[in-house]
Amino acid sequence: MVDESTPISSSCHCGAITVIVPRLPDHINHCQCTICRRYGAAWGYYHPDEVKIETKPNAVTKQYIWGDREISFNFCDTCGCVLYWWPLQPPPTDGGEYKMGLNTSNVNPEVLRFVNRKYEYSWVKQPLRSKETAHPDDLAEY
Repeated sequence: MVDESTPISSSCHCGAITVIVPRLPDHINHCQCTICRRYGAAWGYYHPDEVKIETKPNAVTKQYIWGDREISFNFCDTCGCVLYWWPLQPPPTDGGEYKMGLNTSNVNPEVLRFVNRKYEYSWVKQPLRSKETAHPDDLAEY
């Protein structure tokens, strides 16, 4: 069993990009929104200041930004692995939550063996600011 305060790393398949976080996530979230369920991602959440991203020479991280344009999904240009999502907005001034999502599917499964999983369905019907930017499979009511 891994100590909860042990740093963990998440790497793409080709090893060009590694994301390092300081500890195990509180839980792993299998979000069911229109994009996350297609990615098959399993998110662990961290404050962006806690995250270190290492890239090998010539490695390229690409982004996919959609909908309300509040987060970017970041993936390796070589092997295509989705590594993390990152907030595009500045931190809230009212002290509200500010986080990024690490795709724990790229972490050694033995390291995460005892971390609780959560299947998040609340986003399935969460509307975007505008129906015009919604995905055709969006189930939210506008």
